[in-house]
Amino acid sequence: MTAKWQNCADVFFRRLTAGGTELLLVWVHTLVGKEMAQDGIVEPLTQTQKGLTSIDDLGQVLTAVQTVKLKTFVQVMQAIADGSLILFMDGVNEAMSVDVSGLQGRPIQKPELEPGVLGPQEAFTESLDKNLGLMRRRLKSPEMKIKSLRLGTISSSQLSVLYVDGIVKPQLVQEVEARLAKIQVDGLLDINYISEFTRDAIRSPYPTDQVTERPDRTAAALLQGRVAILLDGSPYAQLIPALFVHFLNSSEDYYGSYTLSLPVRLLRHFVFWMSLLLPSLYIALLSYHQEMIPTALLIRLAATHEGIPFPAVVEAFIMVTTFEALREAGIRLPKAVGQSVSIVGALVIGDAAVNAGIVSPGMVIAVALTGVASFAIPSYSIALTNRILQYPFMVLAGMFGLYGMTIGLILLLTHLVSLRSYGTPYLYPLAPWDWQAIRQDVFARSAWWDMKKRAKGLETVSKTRGQTAKPQPTGGGSSG
Repeated sequence: MTAKWQNCADVFFRRLTAGGTELLLVWVHTLVGKEMAQDGIVEPLTQTQKGLTSIDDLGQVLTAVQTVKLKTFVQVMQAIADGSLILFMDGVNEAMSVDVSGLQGRPIQKPELEPGVLGPQEAFTESLDKNLGLMRRRLKSPEMKIKSLRLGTISSSQLSVLYVDGIVKPQLVQEVEARLAKIQVDGLLDINYISEFTRDAIRSPYPTDQVTERPDRTAAALLQGRVAILLDGSPYAQLIPALFVHFLNSSEDYYGSYTLSLPVRLLRHFVFWMSLLLPSLYIALLSYHQEMIPTALLIRLAATHEGIPFPAVVEAFIMVTTFEALREAGIRLPKAVGQSVSIVGALVIGDAAVNAGIVSPGMVIAVALTGVASFAIPSYSIALTNRILQYPFMVLAGMFGLYGMTIGLILLLTHLVSLRSYGTPYLYPLAPWDWQAIRQDVFARSAWWDMKKRAKGLETVSKTRGQTAKPQPTGGGSSG
């Protein structure tokens, strides 16, 4: 034991005599709660008059703390690393682990990447126990199963697989566990490590699994028949499978009026394509298809472009790259100044570039609208993908105009149709077409009393979500 923990200054060994028996206490000083260890372990042991001859006798003395009997050396080493205090008894080939962990983690806070006005205002933390508690508080049923395992030969990171038995497809759980079992690595420090090891189409720019910081979104995914993975030390959950439509939905869609979901979701779908195609569309129209621009507008654009030394495609590359650099700088800088730098910097540099005759005002407007559109996409990962794919579309538009954009769109849609997320088509329910799923929860959200069936594409065991009838108006009320 001492040889294994040699040169580990935070691991303490202490001998103690209790009930006429010599004990050895081993713990990691930085992980153990000192007051809890003193009050719950040391004092009861030093004050007991009972003879201690077995590990079970220790358990009868330490009644104020949680104890676990350990029988193997591997279990002992893992318990020490997890922050438990280990008790060895002279002449006994077993040990006892006492949970007196005292490492205080970050408190539960509001979501930062997925903020919302309506609904719960809690986000996951780096503590797996806290995160599991947040999930259990939302799904108080024994049908929500939690399977735990460890990965990482050095980090020995604990992760949990969550699903709702009786809803989820059993083969999906088996596939998730099989992919996790194949991971052989020295350490896992964040849930995105697991995402990269287990995702489908690893070379695709589009994510085939979803990462969220919201417990309510995770609980909703489990009720849909999906699987969630939580990792100790990561404030995010991985949701499996993840389809294209999942990335354009927001948690707030389900907390507000269903009648307002149609315009909001249509706006999101519009800005998704806008964030991808607007710069290339501007390039194509200005360079090859001027006849499609109204005459008055074309005259103004030509006047503003006069004297610009670069073609439209070079202008676009300059402005898009500058905007992305400012946005990246805003993320890396402290929050107090980061947003100011990205917004003010874009305004100042854009105005200076126009005055210097490097770019035209129309290009600045197009790039600014593209940036605003990317901010309106709920998912950071898919918004980042669009920001990267802007560049090949701009090249195609600069070379072939709208024909090049059409070629790019055909290639992109072909790629999206070919993707699978744990066996489920990525564009479901659009391809393959499922009108019931589309009507319920794609371009708009149906009322809760109309969302009685789960999506067929997930092949859930339980197909029905509920049988609540549509509420009937009473008195002078009206039905929605």
